[in-house]
Amino acid sequence: MRNPPPAFAPPESPGSGLLKAFRGEQRAAVPIHPRERALVIVACIHLIFLPWAIGTRDAWSQFTVFGFGLISFVLALLPRHYEGEYSPEGEFRINPILRLIRFPVFWIGLLFIGYVLAQALNPAWARVSDGTAWWIEPRDHITWLPTSIEAPASRMNAWRMLSVYASIWLLGCALWTGLSRRTAVMGVLGVLVGNGALLGLIGVLQQVTHTEKILWFIKVPVSHPVATFVYENHGGAYFNLITIVAVGLMVWHLVRGQRRMVRSSPAPVFALLAITTGMLVFVSNSRASMILLIAYIVLGSILYGAWRMFGAREDGNRIVSILVACVTLAFVGAGAAYLNLSKSMAQLGTLFEPAVSDSIDFRISARKATYELFQDKPLTGWGAGSFRHVFPQKQQFYPDIFFAGGDNRLFWDHAHNDYIQALAELGVIGLSLPLLALGWLVWRLCRLGGLGQPAFLLLVLGLGLTLAHSWMDFPLYNPAILTTFCVVWILTVRWAELETQR
Repeated sequence: MRNPPPAFAPPESPGSGLLKAFRGEQRAAVPIHPRERALVIVACIHLIFLPWAIGTRDAWSQFTVFGFGLISFVLALLPRHYEGEYSPEGEFRINPILRLIRFPVFWIGLLFIGYVLAQALNPAWARVSDGTAWWIEPRDHITWLPTSIEAPASRMNAWRMLSVYASIWLLGCALWTGLSRRTAVMGVLGVLVGNGALLGLIGVLQQVTHTEKILWFIKVPVSHPVATFVYENHGGAYFNLITIVAVGLMVWHLVRGQRRMVRSSPAPVFALLAITTGMLVFVSNSRASMILLIAYIVLGSILYGAWRMFGAREDGNRIVSILVACVTLAFVGAGAAYLNLSKSMAQLGTLFEPAVSDSIDFRISARKATYELFQDKPLTGWGAGSFRHVFPQKQQFYPDIFFAGGDNRLFWDHAHNDYIQALAELGVIGLSLPLLALGWLVWRLCRLGGLGQPAFLLLVLGLGLTLAHSWMDFPLYNPAILTTFCVVWILTVRWAELETQR
């Protein structure tokens, strides 16, 4: 009996393999396209610039990062022509905009940017000064549209906040749309960690030399800057983010190396980088950052241990894990002895002292006053960047946060609570949009099974701790931290997509 002929399989069209890879249906074993490589370079420059520009706290740097975001967005949307070594299956073209329009965060972000733009174009109040004092005066406006406060850019206004939000939206959409290879995603994360570790090393050296200047020559109005961050809690929050990304990359390479039984792995390198940035957190004088990092280490160790016991598909080479742990502990011990980390840790013991309790009460009063601002305009808020201009309206009814001894008035730039301040500035309508985008990313990661992989689980845990920090301070009102936070979320979910499609 003759065997039946094989079933007919129609030939694939030229470039169909790469087309599937771009859509995320399979991985393509070809070099990264030059335009994708250009996007990676610009995105990395963007992320490197953020902390080096003194945390991107000034107007010039905030408008600069908008330019970086716009360039990345344009590069991501340029059609790509694949040929030669980039397309061994045949020439073809890809239009990235087709992926962009299927990205829900693009549309949610577009609505949010339009909302903040409406606020900026419709000021209901204006900040007025006579040279010795300032106040706000009403302006004619469209009452049914979101409003803002007209103020100089040097003092913060809706246009500055719009540039920050727009730069994040543009960069996030560019990375989601333009990165089609796991190598590119991990390259951006690797550069982010490498840059953070370099800054961390500089911060440690600044601590050792007892300088009160950023980079030893930039004078700042505080005595304890953290690397290139003026505010210690911002420095602690940023380096916590870098640490959790380094840990995620370390665990991914460790697990992958054990499964493939490879002799070498980048895991120890990322462990060293995580230790460098983590040690800076412990000398930053930021109690909240230290507490959160300790919580992350404890919870992360428990989760990773549970995964090793119950979730790992292969036992792998446990000797590698033990060696990495031993080297890590030895390095931490040597660093602790040299930097006198015990002195920094002793600050945690002051949490219940009267001075610290007064500081907590101080922030609780600010939170209550800010919540009253929100209650005045709960739906649309006072406008992005308006807090420092309208807060005195409520601050005056709280003497403990109105005067700094005698008749000296206190001026608040932030409420030291990101959520209440965002509600006061953006209202329920405005804040619901970024929360919806974050919710979609969490849902997408869960659908991809990302929380079942230790690297992604540890990344999400660290990002969650940043959200917890925002209840105690205002880290997400720092553009460097907010941008890094959003980019890590986007890249984590995109990375999980590319992992599940292999």
